[in-house]
Amino acid sequence: MMIRRAANRWRRFSIEHFARREFRLTGTTPYVSFTFDDFPRTALTEGGRILLRHKVRGTYFVSLQLLNSDTASGRVASLPDLQTLLTDGHELGCHTFGHLDGSVVTADDFAASIDANRAALETSGLGIQFETFAYPLSGPAVATKRVAGSRFRGCRGGGQQFNSDTIDLSHLKAYFLDRRNRPQIKDIADLIQRNAAAKGWLIFATHDVADHASQYGCDPVDFEAVVRLAIESGARVMPMIDVCRELGIAHQPRTSHTSV
Repeated sequence: MMIRRAANRWRRFSIEHFARREFRLTGTTPYVSFTFDDFPRTALTEGGRILLRHKVRGTYFVSLQLLNSDTASGRVASLPDLQTLLTDGHELGCHTFGHLDGSVVTADDFAASIDANRAALETSGLGIQFETFAYPLSGPAVATKRVAGSRFRGCRGGGQQFNSDTIDLSHLKAYFLDRRNRPQIKDIADLIQRNAAAKGWLIFATHDVADHASQYGCDPVDFEAVVRLAIESGARVMPMIDVCRELGIAHQPRTSHTSV
């Protein structure tokens, strides 16, 4: 147990300090992004509906191998759902093809799964490319962080915090809205206000949005309350790609793996 704890502490430390792509937030505007992992259908039918009602958009991370499958967070979206998402103005981001855990797989396998997801997108007929990324499951190791960071404008992890001052584009912090964390609305409101004061970038993440949400998802009423708080804070509420573009964060064009 002690060895496992020490190993976990070292992994968290190394992810925080190594393979960084640093970017300085120097603007006068706070940002908030709403993101969804695995892209269960309710993230669009409920979560997307709420975002559109408030005239904002989100980022949906998809593992294309999982389309139309049943997962712990519900039925995953179909190809027509992806088209609806894009028509509505949301962003589609990469989540690896096979939903791989970057903390345990090799860098080569992680790179291959990212490339496979891109190849599947190219043959989908949607006419877009992935520009942002979210780490599935337990997040990255240093080698897999380096792989993802070399391929995308921004890569999102977790951490239950917002990004401010000098940020790491290869491992952007996010706050998960899910039943596992049992977030309190007063704590979320405080987080949103601290992000606004710091002129930071707060990225919310969840999976399904449903009345009887999975442990990885959240209730529509709670989700809408957070959307309202974000807008009322004066932050620009935008998909991750739009924040990257507005900040001038360059696209990472590399698509094939080299030694890390």
